[in-house]
Amino acid sequence: MKENSKMQKREFLKGSLAALGVFGCGAAAAKSEFPEAKDIKWDETFDVVVVGSGIAATCAANESIDLGAKRVIMVDKMPVFGGNSAITGFWINVPRTPEQLAHGVKDDSPELFLKDTLKAGEYFNDPKLAHALCFKALESFEYIRKLGCEFAPTPFIQGGHSKIRSLAPKVSAGISVMLPLHRHFLKRGGIMRKNTIVDEIIKDETGRCVGVAVRENYVFDINSRDNDLTNKTGVRKYYRAEKGIVFGAGGFVNDWRMCSLIDPKITKETEGTNHPGATAGALFTLMRAGAIPVHIDYIQWGPWCSPDDKGIGMGADVCDYIKQYGFAIDPKTGRRCFNELGNRTELTNDIFSLKNEDGSQRFAVLIADSQFVPKVSIDRYLSKSLKSGTTKKFETLEELAKFYGLPLKELKDEMAKYNGWIKEGREFDPDFNRPLTPNEGVLMGKGPWYGHRLTSKLHYTMGGARINEKAEVIGQDFKPIPGLYAAGEITGGVHGVTRLGGNSVLDGIVFGRIAAQSIMAK
Repeated sequence: MKENSKMQKREFLKGSLAALGVFGCGAAAAKSEFPEAKDIKWDETFDVVVVGSGIAATCAANESIDLGAKRVIMVDKMPVFGGNSAITGFWINVPRTPEQLAHGVKDDSPELFLKDTLKAGEYFNDPKLAHALCFKALESFEYIRKLGCEFAPTPFIQGGHSKIRSLAPKVSAGISVMLPLHRHFLKRGGIMRKNTIVDEIIKDETGRCVGVAVRENYVFDINSRDNDLTNKTGVRKYYRAEKGIVFGAGGFVNDWRMCSLIDPKITKETEGTNHPGATAGALFTLMRAGAIPVHIDYIQWGPWCSPDDKGIGMGADVCDYIKQYGFAIDPKTGRRCFNELGNRTELTNDIFSLKNEDGSQRFAVLIADSQFVPKVSIDRYLSKSLKSGTTKKFETLEELAKFYGLPLKELKDEMAKYNGWIKEGREFDPDFNRPLTPNEGVLMGKGPWYGHRLTSKLHYTMGGARINEKAEVIGQDFKPIPGLYAAGEITGGVHGVTRLGGNSVLDGIVFGRIAAQSIMAK
């Protein structure tokens, strides 16, 4: 997987340069399809038009209204609001929260968080964007809390982090957080319009983005993987944006054509974790308006999935807790096989390196004992995964080993060795350099036992439109495109090569608000 990753980066350089030419030149061709701004009879006029309805779009919309915008609209092509934000676990990383301090973690800081973020990104992150992400984390978290979002009191750690700093919603799934944010927007007079797709950004004679061409009553075909190419449903309308346009429309993990251009191993059948509408259409719209794409060749996989789940499934939310307080075993050897707390790229490479003799993937088995159960922030995480059969419960270690076909003697030897390191107070394990302090001194050995097969699935597109620290979209003259802003997964540069788990939600909040602040400051 590591060699494939390197090859992927080399090969895509050719394609990414071609993409800049193709989609950049497309702006000229698009003028023949849409009237010039001076000739348009605008159907509606708004202060701010926000494209998308996930966390980045919603925070941009809310902040715009809170800062005085009189008429703000969020549009989404899908029949439901929320995008990936509504179905994700909505984990967020924040140093120095009351929850983290109460948990005894008193040596975290924005500086250390930034260090972890840059390391995971292999220092391809834009330093200014990464700095804003990490140093605005606490104020961003407090902002959504004030709007009614609730989080569980127990922090936890995700791969690639040096400290326990992640928090999960009080009620599982992102919809529990998105609903109060949407309610706040509507209560303040905001407009939300679903089944509305944005086809083009309209510029005036000076080059300023002044509106969008949309199709209302658009019907997304859930059974098609080619909606951006073939779906012509809807009625043409034109929305004027007097102050600014914000794109917060997410990434393109479910755009198999785009993903397969980047990595030929990705096919129409490759499983991912995203909602069906996560396609590249909105990004292409930005590129036709002159946006420069960056880091498009980096696609992140989610190494907390299970082959026993479809898509993101029921087990993803509990997986990181098992990794924190347990370990992963190679079913062929009965031994640990990698650093369970590595970052997402490292862990994905390790997961896919396990192969059977016929070349098929051999799935590592995550194992934890009963002591991990009270550590799980939300009881529903484990109960859902047990009910679905993704996580399985066994009264004895022998039963677990028999079910998964694990060599019992080697498994017990591995556990004794692992517990020995914990007793010695080691900071890292000698075999894979896994951080041991997040284990919080738990010595495995108390049944019942829990098993969970592990794989990695397509999860997040690292690249997108280049923005600056004001969330302004950068054009092909390397200057901000007037009137055009973007935030969240549709942008590139914040995370670099690999995004730390929990940084996506934070990214949307931080830069969604920054986009609105930049608009309203002018």
